[in-house]
Amino acid sequence: MKVKSWPKLIFSIILAQSAGLIGTIFTFNAIPTWYGLLNKPSFSPPNWVFGPIWTILYTLIGVSMYLVWTNKKGDLKLFLFHLFLNAIWSPIFFGTKNLGLAFIVILLMDLTLIIIIKNFYKINRSAAYLLVPYLLWIIFATLLNFSIWKLNPNQIYAQEFNFNKAREDYIFTEDVYKKDLFDLNLKRSSYQKNPTLSLKEEARLSLYKFVGTRNSLVKNYLTMLRVRVSESSGVVQQQKDYVYSKIDSEAEWFSSRKSSYSEVDRLEDILRKSKEEDVRYETGTLPVIYLTLAHISLGDVKNLKENHIKLYSNLKSESENLIKLGRADASLFDRWFKDIDQELTNISEIERLTLIEIEKIFGSNDYERARSYKKSIEKLSPSKQGLLRLNGYVMELENIIANKR
Repeated sequence: MKVKSWPKLIFSIILAQSAGLIGTIFTFNAIPTWYGLLNKPSFSPPNWVFGPIWTILYTLIGVSMYLVWTNKKGDLKLFLFHLFLNAIWSPIFFGTKNLGLAFIVILLMDLTLIIIIKNFYKINRSAAYLLVPYLLWIIFATLLNFSIWKLNPNQIYAQEFNFNKAREDYIFTEDVYKKDLFDLNLKRSSYQKNPTLSLKEEARLSLYKFVGTRNSLVKNYLTMLRVRVSESSGVVQQQKDYVYSKIDSEAEWFSSRKSSYSEVDRLEDILRKSKEEDVRYETGTLPVIYLTLAHISLGDVKNLKENHIKLYSNLKSESENLIKLGRADASLFDRWFKDIDQELTNISEIERLTLIEIEKIFGSNDYERARSYKKSIEKLSPSKQGLLRLNGYVMELENIIANKR
């Protein structure tokens, strides 16, 4: 392709990428929390796919715009309107969480893009061809948008889904679970004492209801842990992504179990299927819970340490100014700084050893997993005393500096 105007080409690509940048602002926090917890169709791609695909597509869109812009017959009014629709879709879908309105917007994107490709074809065929991958992706995204909308009919617009909300959902489901479990035990006891067909039917219906509630409870508990991890500033993004991949797999499995049951299943069939869930929980879900809880505990320690480091850094700078002014003893502060730095080093070493132990949670057997979780908590335990000492040192340092100001 012969470039007639580099400034126009660069501007076109930047303009197209800007539409994606607007969307990123809204998707960055929503994908690991709200979006990650939505019910999604089986053909939904993994989250990491979207970034690279959109980067490529926006580049193609920009080049296509440039080819038409540099043509005397070029008209970009409809194209710019379409780019506007593209830019507002993410704020509507991920920002306001209005899945229905987002679907209407993406339908308009489909229609306008088809017209744009038809118009571009008359002006510059290459410009039209460059938009074909984008059209195919938008059609797929439309289907995905519609499916998610239908799979989440009770989605509340602009609801802030945080740990407190997730915890409320879990507690509510737990109350229902306890009620259904009580009812199941009652019906099962009655059937065992008097094994009639009518009592067996009551036990069957009670068990059918119970397994659905139990699976929802497991999913909601995993959801609560996932949101807790997402809100932890002490857990680095790489570790969060690793935990998300484990939690999402388990939550999706228990969520999909609904389709494995039928209201006409025999009691024996329901019992057999429920045992599959027991096995899954013990061998797959429980290690994920261990892993997540360990990362949450480690993240809390790291977060507290980082907060102390920020305060300590400010106090250190202020103490240096006091020393320059002759209001403080440099050697005394130097000794105190060494004690604080040593405490920080000790805590960091505990964090390192704890992380090594956490990585062993997915060991070769169930015993190793449970033992590794217990050992990771034991490794982390001394950090609590270290944080208390660190807090005392920093507070004492702050008081001393305050008296010398």
